[in-house]
Amino acid sequence: MNSLRVKGTCSFLRWKIISVLIGLWFLVWNVALVKPVFAKDTFPASRITWVTPYKPGGGYDLLARGIGPYLTKYLRERAPDVRGGDLVFKNEPANSGLKAYNTVYNAKPDGYTIGGFDAAIVTETLTSKLDLDLSKFTYLLRIMTTNRILVTHKAGFANWKEMLSASKIKELKWGTSRFGNSLHVDSVIVKEAVGIPTRFIPWSGTAECMNALIRRDIQVALVSEDSVRALLSAGEIKPLVSFTDQSEYPGVPSIKELGYPDLAEKVGGHRFVIAPPALPKELAGIWIATFKKALNDPAFKAWAKKVELSVEPIYGEDAERVARDMFKFYQQDLKPLLLKYLQ
Repeated sequence: MNSLRVKGTCSFLRWKIISVLIGLWFLVWNVALVKPVFAKDTFPASRITWVTPYKPGGGYDLLARGIGPYLTKYLRERAPDVRGGDLVFKNEPANSGLKAYNTVYNAKPDGYTIGGFDAAIVTETLTSKLDLDLSKFTYLLRIMTTNRILVTHKAGFANWKEMLSASKIKELKWGTSRFGNSLHVDSVIVKEAVGIPTRFIPWSGTAECMNALIRRDIQVALVSEDSVRALLSAGEIKPLVSFTDQSEYPGVPSIKELGYPDLAEKVGGHRFVIAPPALPKELAGIWIATFKKALNDPAFKAWAKKVELSVEPIYGEDAERVARDMFKFYQQDLKPLLLKYLQ
């Protein structure tokens, strides 16, 4: 009898252990099934990389770093139990920013990699084949436009008229960014539209170009207004013309006032925030909603006003439409003109 009782007890315990193990197996299986949903619901679960195709210190880099804390704030607001969402900024200006664009293009479309984008990079497709398809990026928003100004050094030309007169005697030394970059493209447009005898001298970036201008190695340069505000304020450089409808600078005309209204529309930069191709719509929606909140945050708006950054957001499909229009403008409308300088 005792031996039977022991055998029965062992058998019961054996089945009890087996049932517990089966229950644990089902629990693990169910957790595995719901894990993707859990991860999606708690985005962001880790740090986010913002890849910038410019050197540190420019207007776009300043904007990216300035808005970063507000993006983190609103990402965490939607998922208060997670600790991710901090932004890490990675500057990759090499090869006109193509290294940055390739980094974003080849990143996993999980929402943890975003980047800056300048539509003028499409000019690279006029003379070479890129390893990426610019149209396949996920365009989250056009975050800002940049006004162009033509500047000279502090002891340079007194005004636009004096510059034109000097160019008739000897062609100008005109500093630009790398050939095919947006500032170079805009410089070509201005030269051809106005008919200014000019020799373009390329530099790797705005900082190098401004150093050359201050040293007087060049006479003028077309620049993004937001990238040279400190030099303007310090009086190291001065504007000759603003490529806008109305000029903000006393005594300095706008290009429209000089009789070239089309240049006020055509000359300028569009800067976007992009994500890798095939980013899921839900993640794109999270990013767009987060940018809307961050850009409308009173503290961020006060900061942007203080540093004189003009933010003009267009989101989602509208942003993509603007990008595609810019591609068409460069690849079709400007192609015959640009090839004269790019080949």
